[in-house]
Amino acid sequence: MKYGLAVFSPIQVAGTRLVVAGAVLLPWVIKYSFIKPLKKQPSNLNFTDYFWLFASGVLGNAIPAFLFSTAGRLIPSGLSGILNAFTPMFTLLFAFWVFREKLDKAGVIGVILGLAGAIFLFAPSLLHYGEPISLLGSLMPLAAAMLYGLNINIIKHKLGHLPAMVKTAYPFVFVGILYACLLWYTDFFLAWDEHPGELKLFESRGNISANTAFFYLFLLGFMGSAVSMILFNYIIKYVSPLVASTNTFIIPVTAVMWGFADHEQLTWNVFVGMLFLLAAVFIIIRKPKI
Repeated sequence: MKYGLAVFSPIQVAGTRLVVAGAVLLPWVIKYSFIKPLKKQPSNLNFTDYFWLFASGVLGNAIPAFLFSTAGRLIPSGLSGILNAFTPMFTLLFAFWVFREKLDKAGVIGVILGLAGAIFLFAPSLLHYGEPISLLGSLMPLAAAMLYGLNINIIKHKLGHLPAMVKTAYPFVFVGILYACLLWYTDFFLAWDEHPGELKLFESRGNISANTAFFYLFLLGFMGSAVSMILFNYIIKYVSPLVASTNTFIIPVTAVMWGFADHEQLTWNVFVGMLFLLAAVFIIIRKPKI
């Protein structure tokens, strides 16, 4: 997103990401809709299935993608990382309030540790930011984390009977079509006139071509959305929503690694924060003693 926002607007970054993901997953929609319908469904996918698949696409992908992309222009990425770490907390709360799951003591402790880890990881960078932080920009990642938490519970409780590829492909294709229409009405293709140049990897953010920016957004859509969501939907079939949401605690760890590859500095708080995050994941996913 950092490289994409250097050339494209937030709506274009979100749209490109989801259109790519939808295009990658379109063959599975064609397969399950026309070639090999789901045998376990009396009439293939029913209206209720389509409703929740569409809701999952909008709540778990379309809106959060736009919120995070827009926030990338308004607040430091470190603050987005901290607020994104609230996803497991919202997952836990929605599971308790809406879906009537019991609160697990280890889960609560793990969520608290994870939030502490995110703060340790990113807060020092905010101290040197030097500018007033946008309240609206801060609320956007928090709202996205809340929607992520709700969507994780929807996938588990409303779409759990469907194969992982169905739960992944249909939502992305639905929102991919919506964003394709939106991109059509933006100046998306004018970016190549304003930022010409050949594809070169690892350029600085201040000097980047449209080809390079699009390449990174393609990777974001293909790996960061399509492939990662396939894996997530396979995992959530066997674990609780809270355990599945711990991927949010791993994201900052991998983000730090990619930041280091992009010549960002590693300080002591990074290692402390990562230890907290990994401890949170361990506490949440470990099996209780019998």
